[in-house]
Amino acid sequence: MRADRTNSMLDNLWGLWRQPSTRDAVSVVEEPEIHRYEAANDMIDYRDRISVVTWLIVFGLGLSILFSMPSLLQIEFVILNSPLAFEITDKIVASIFLALLAALGTQSVIEVHPSFLGRPPARWHSMSFWALPAAVTIIATYLLPFAPNRPLQVVGLLFSGIFVALALFCLYATVEVGQPGFRRSRLVLNSLAYGAALLLFVFVYQTRTRSLVSATVITITATLLAVEVLRSTTRQVDLIFTYGAIVGFVLGQVTWALNYWPVPNLTGGLLLLLIFYLLVGVAQQGLQERITARVLIEFAVFTLLALLLIAFLGPGFGTQ
Repeated sequence: MRADRTNSMLDNLWGLWRQPSTRDAVSVVEEPEIHRYEAANDMIDYRDRISVVTWLIVFGLGLSILFSMPSLLQIEFVILNSPLAFEITDKIVASIFLALLAALGTQSVIEVHPSFLGRPPARWHSMSFWALPAAVTIIATYLLPFAPNRPLQVVGLLFSGIFVALALFCLYATVEVGQPGFRRSRLVLNSLAYGAALLLFVFVYQTRTRSLVSATVITITATLLAVEVLRSTTRQVDLIFTYGAIVGFVLGQVTWALNYWPVPNLTGGLLLLLIFYLLVGVAQQGLQERITARVLIEFAVFTLLALLLIAFLGPGFGTQ
């Protein structure tokens, strides 16, 4: 009798000890979430999406080179008693389509980041990530047809694909501030933005296309490139796009003015890059509320040194 009672007490104590505690209950609840997180990472690999997006853009760029169409629409109007004509060409349509493709592809890449798992990023917030891939595709669409032969166009296609893929990898690495590789990726993105800006500025100034076209192209792409450089400065996306639009508008007006100044092509491109760099730098300091007299003096000294280098060590400001 006593042995049976002792065994019954031990069974009761064992049952009480095996009851799940609060900690065990939390673990039971969280375990499926952990498995879902790991399963999502196993099922969705951002590298696969980067590969698909890159090849789609390269394929689209190749089609834009191979096939050309006459002007789809011509708009004529008068501004300040001066007749102007604007043509909607296949290049414009292709650049818009590929820029949208790059934007949607970028969205598909960043939305699988672990920080967005279970809560997709707000469209307004994620739009700032679209800027650099869209700008690179617009620049590639604009520049590739001017390559003198097919081999150089193929090389340009390969480099465009490399730039797009590199930009997507670095964008994914900068979704969350402070994550491993953030600073390194941010440096690469800034280098891509300024490098793409210089390439575009020099080429557009060299072609001497009409100001209505060249200034428009530079306004759009400079806005997108400025948005990318400013993206990590603040979380206020509306301010990022506002400052980026201001930078693009000023660059467009400067392009319009430079088209009447017969300076060497490289000089025109370097001047546009210098103005772009200064405007973006001032915008960064303004977003961080760090604009002081000392900062303005530093920018002024840098501008003076850059102009002296262009004048004496560079192509100079003489007529070409």
